[in-house]
Amino acid sequence: MQVCLPVEYPPITSFPSIANLLSILWVHKERTLPWICDHYVQLIIRPNHPVTRSDFYDQADTDNFIINGYFCPFLGWLRNNQTTARFTDFTDYIEYQINHGYYMDACLDRFFLSCSNCYNSRHFIHQSFIYGYDNDKKQVFISDFFDSGKYERKIVSYEEINNSIKGIDYHINLYKYQDCNYEINLDLLKLSIADYLNCRDSLKKFQFSNPDYNKNVLYGLDLYNYVIDVFCNEKHIDIRPFHILYDHKKMMKIRLDYLKKLNIFDSIMLELICKRNDSLIEKSLLLRNKVIKYNLKHNNDLLSKIKTECRDLKNNDYYLFSDLLRVLS
Repeated sequence: MQVCLPVEYPPITSFPSIANLLSILWVHKERTLPWICDHYVQLIIRPNHPVTRSDFYDQADTDNFIINGYFCPFLGWLRNNQTTARFTDFTDYIEYQINHGYYMDACLDRFFLSCSNCYNSRHFIHQSFIYGYDNDKKQVFISDFFDSGKYERKIVSYEEINNSIKGIDYHINLYKYQDCNYEINLDLLKLSIADYLNCRDSLKKFQFSNPDYNKNVLYGLDLYNYVIDVFCNEKHIDIRPFHILYDHKKMMKIRLDYLKKLNIFDSIMLELICKRNDSLIEKSLLLRNKVIKYNLKHNNDLLSKIKTECRDLKNNDYYLFSDLLRVLS
């Protein structure tokens, strides 16, 4: 018997925590769009974070790997681990939770997963999304960033996934879609846009965090400055902030299309802003690809172009967000 919970390819794939949740929400996008559109505006830089310095504000963890996205009204969220879940074979637990409508992500050792470039070569614990199983073929359906760096759906054997969690007592997150009547929070949207422009956090969520890596945080347009001054001066440029900028512009297109459908704002201005954003999507994609090229060739002229295009993108971003805030106000 095969049981798979519904998933869609997510509109944002910067990090697993974003892609996993949105792959659930995007199945019900007509219901969840209002919430998605008043979130994923603000960007954040945590210079001292050991893994993810750049991120979407809504997905950046504060304490104990708890992210704001877990509190989406369309998702029920539970956390477990191997000790408290008390299973012998992880696949028994997977079958039970999937049968009760729960998606999950679990920290798995990729050494045991044949779809990973770490297979039989090195141990690497990473969060993988699980949404189905086939107990006749002894297969589990998962999604993650595997060997290509792209968010992909893969099939692994029962034996592989059971081995991948043995001896690991990291968290296992459970998610269940729950319908609700949510209307877009325009006050939150305007506040998030203003915060993005002014490089601040009016909600001050990160002040409640204990880890040192959540101190001295940068917000909004300051991400561009950090990318230019820090990321672009490292031997190997981290591609992730550039992919975040690309996702950020794609998310804005989704937001603008939704705002146009509401038919309560200046449609002409929104259409003009939308066209400008389409140009930024293209420019941010080209910028990301230039970084990939630079990491292969390390050409100084190309690095100079990357920095210049970052500055141009920041300026265009500033005027686009400023105009949108005026339309909403």
